[in-house]
Amino acid sequence: MPQFRFRAMTSSGEIVAGEVDAPSRAEVVNRVEYLGHLLIEAELAAKSGFLGKSAGTAEKKPKKHDVTLFLRQLALLIGAGLTLEAALQTLGEDSNKSLVWFANSLRSMITAGDSFAETLERHPTIIEPAYIAMVRAGEASGKLEAVLNAIVEDRARQELLTERFNSAIRYPLFLIVTAMLILFFFLIFVVPQFEPVFKDLGNKLNGGAAFVLTASTWLRANLQVFFGSWLAIALGSWFVLRRRETRARIFAAIEKIPGVAGPMRDRRTARIIGTLGLLVENGVPLPATLKILRDVVTGPQFVAAIDDVHEQVRHGRRFADALNGTDLLPPLAVRMLRVGDETGDLASIAKHAAHFYEHRLSIGIDRLMGIIGPATIIGVSLIVGTLIVSIMSALLSITELAL
Repeated sequence: MPQFRFRAMTSSGEIVAGEVDAPSRAEVVNRVEYLGHLLIEAELAAKSGFLGKSAGTAEKKPKKHDVTLFLRQLALLIGAGLTLEAALQTLGEDSNKSLVWFANSLRSMITAGDSFAETLERHPTIIEPAYIAMVRAGEASGKLEAVLNAIVEDRARQELLTERFNSAIRYPLFLIVTAMLILFFFLIFVVPQFEPVFKDLGNKLNGGAAFVLTASTWLRANLQVFFGSWLAIALGSWFVLRRRETRARIFAAIEKIPGVAGPMRDRRTARIIGTLGLLVENGVPLPATLKILRDVVTGPQFVAAIDDVHEQVRHGRRFADALNGTDLLPPLAVRMLRVGDETGDLASIAKHAAHFYEHRLSIGIDRLMGIIGPATIIGVSLIVGTLIVSIMSALLSITELAL
């Protein structure tokens, strides 16, 4: 649908501007007049980029932490008595550069007559569908401030868990990359210093030293091929991992690794239950909540399980009974949700269950780090040590021959 950029005058004489999706200019005129404004001009928004994105939407995607801070400030301004449009205008003038365009875009669409939830739907890469559903329910119930605070709390908790999870991976990756750099430096700069001496030994070199010398010679002769291959692997991996189905298969394979399966299962369970409780607590109906949960899970088997539960609930079956027939959640989580379903306090029980599994996830990550860290150090030490021993043994062989 075409996007129009317009300017109009309010009944108080203020000039407002914005962008709106409409099939024609006449529809833009109708929408502006419906709001009680006098249209000054309306024109098609300019397009840019190979995907045809408008200049206003071609900005850099903001960081998740910045979006959380933006929503927190928005909730505070609304709680202080400002209207949604005034709060967005304030944030558009005071936010960091990565969010100025976001605040102004939301404000322009609200000025054009869209609801807050409808404006957020235009930015699915910034605001998740679960939060948009909460905003829609909050607007309908007049509790937008409370809903925004709940979203901020959930986002902050998820960011903390993600940071802990990334920290658990970051340290072993640092050790592995460091070992690869040391190995690269060793083969390119150190081994060539001993190459003339090693060649004099000929077939008398031990297997380890011969392998190191061959690897060094090949690497120095094929540096462009080596770096080109790694670049191709990196680009290929990036393109492949962009697909949701591929990421789902990778996560499914990782979940089968002993020691990793437990934390990965707890992470998935905490996310599913936490989102469930958050949506139900803020007025989103259970069937709609189950539809939104499809975007939370990655594995196709879990998506199919949610679809099955949704179909059964839609036909009148109790939520806990429908959930019990799937492998979506562990038995303990199902029993906890059954208590909430039977007592009519599903949101509260789900919230406590999510905290329980988040705590288990934190413990699992700490245990995993206690294993992965030392194991990586040992592996790196063995690789570097093997190289040094191979070179030293060859040098000792030269000394023995000289004697």
